[in-house]
Amino acid sequence: MSYNRRTLSPDSPYAIIAALCMFFSAAISTVWYAWYSFDFGIERIIVGYMLPVAACVTMAVMLLSRKNNLMPTIIPMLMGVIYFALSSVALELWQCVLCCVIYAAFACVYILTVSGFLNSRLPLMLMSGLPVFFRLFIVDIFIKDFDGFLSFMPEIALLLIPISLFVETRGMRRGRLY
Repeated sequence: MSYNRRTLSPDSPYAIIAALCMFFSAAISTVWYAWYSFDFGIERIIVGYMLPVAACVTMAVMLLSRKNNLMPTIIPMLMGVIYFALSSVALELWQCVLCCVIYAAFACVYILTVSGFLNSRLPLMLMSGLPVFFRLFIVDIFIKDFDGFLSFMPEIALLLIPISLFVETRGMRRGRLY
């Protein structure tokens, strides 16, 4: 048995909180897209709704239903990275390239941390925690202007994803896979 890989027990409070954040993100996205579904084309619904909701639900189910192995969670994490990369296409070219590089770096750090090649959880915690603080305290307060709760719902759904990954990373331990 390997002691290098990161583990997270499904009955751990960290796994439960991370899964609840993912379920809430999927639920908020579902409510918002159901409210505004007549405004979007099929490609926006597939990329903007189905991909992140599928990633969130898959990650949450994997966190709560597998033994303690985190390697299968790489698949929904990659689905989330693909969603964020596709959503950055609407930005300017330099912003799109920068976002895609950051998302690819996050995917590499997640894979290296979960597989045990990266000894510290700190890079993954920083990469999932700092964007939340930046979005909450810089973008949401000073840059964006929200009309009401309904306009803030997609932002809440997106913020719950890195919060969940931060909680999951905080709960990771080195351990034996069983």
